[in-house]
Amino acid sequence: MTNSETLKTIVHITGVAAKHWNDFDVTSPGGVPFAGYVCMQESDYLGTLAISRIAGRERLEIIPAMPKIHYPYVRDERAGLTRVVVPLPINVVDARFTRKLDGTAIIFYALPDEEGAPLEVIPRTRLQPVLRASRWGDWPALLDQVMPDRTPIERAVREQKFTLCFELWGYRNPHLVQYDVPLAFTLHTAVRYRPGRLASYRILQDLAQRYGFDLVPSIRVERPDAEALAAAYRALQEQLEARNRAAGPDTFVEEGAVLVISTRDTAVYYKCKPPSIEEIHFAAGGGISKEIIRQALLKMAERDYDFATGRVEDLEAELSKDFDSRYVESQQELIRRVWLEFIVELQQRDWLRELVEQSGLDPRTQTTELMRHLSQHYPRQRMKWVYSTVKILYG
Repeated sequence: MTNSETLKTIVHITGVAAKHWNDFDVTSPGGVPFAGYVCMQESDYLGTLAISRIAGRERLEIIPAMPKIHYPYVRDERAGLTRVVVPLPINVVDARFTRKLDGTAIIFYALPDEEGAPLEVIPRTRLQPVLRASRWGDWPALLDQVMPDRTPIERAVREQKFTLCFELWGYRNPHLVQYDVPLAFTLHTAVRYRPGRLASYRILQDLAQRYGFDLVPSIRVERPDAEALAAAYRALQEQLEARNRAAGPDTFVEEGAVLVISTRDTAVYYKCKPPSIEEIHFAAGGGISKEIIRQALLKMAERDYDFATGRVEDLEAELSKDFDSRYVESQQELIRRVWLEFIVELQQRDWLRELVEQSGLDPRTQTTELMRHLSQHYPRQRMKWVYSTVKILYG
């Protein structure tokens, strides 16, 4: 079967247009070559792998990932109002808000053999088929530090036949929220059988207890009633916004929550963020903040976007996935300024890494000597940034 024929089959099976599939050809950590397509569409299929060849043999395997999580908003254009509407599935048994951790999603999935049995359990980020380092973060190294023994994860994936999604978070993996924890690894989602089919919170609890995983904490458990959940959603938004305001300007301690509504076996998720950092134009008052632009840049960095040859227009396209084009156009000056700041930040990090490597010093055990060495290259007022960045990069 040719690549074009394979892609047509994938489109037919998933209903996702060909333009949303990026091809890949990689080798697993265990040395197994495999190829196929990864879905870039912001939907239940986001990050889904359509594997078309494993170890030289043609086949088709659809591997789910972490789907796009939506807001429970209904926009009344005539009235100019936005309402929270929470549809309840039949046989709902549990409704709760869990903490939304601000880090990198690390997904573990099984690469199947010809009989469908797990050939290898592979970690990946959301839009890459295998885990690999980027200019923004050395994900394999961070994963080795936070989870040196992956046996429990591999057992869970093999035995329970789930794709498991963890969050790698902490100040060693900096995003919008400022954490005191260096690095943590927390289970928040399990997907089985098909894209978008999320496991219930009950199953997540069972997986965490059985295999010894840290589980994303519940903020509050609610009565599974549509009106009560809508009211609780708005109230929690206000609380999260207030905590961020209290932390001071340009400081964020809360990224939000996830409303998890479960039946016995499955769940649906809805995002709940403080209004000031929601990635939707009508909820943020029609503007795009610096924080939202930076979030978009971090998403690009996590999928290994090449900023060295990149263009600000690509950032604008990323923002256009969540914002109407007129809102993006109205903030072009801010978008370009944040883009340049981010590029400079990457360059500064690269230069610091080079200086650390040239020093021959171990940044973990020879910190004092390293700071003394680096002080020859930076003005005194810059050394606070140097120290904090070394801690982020090397621990």
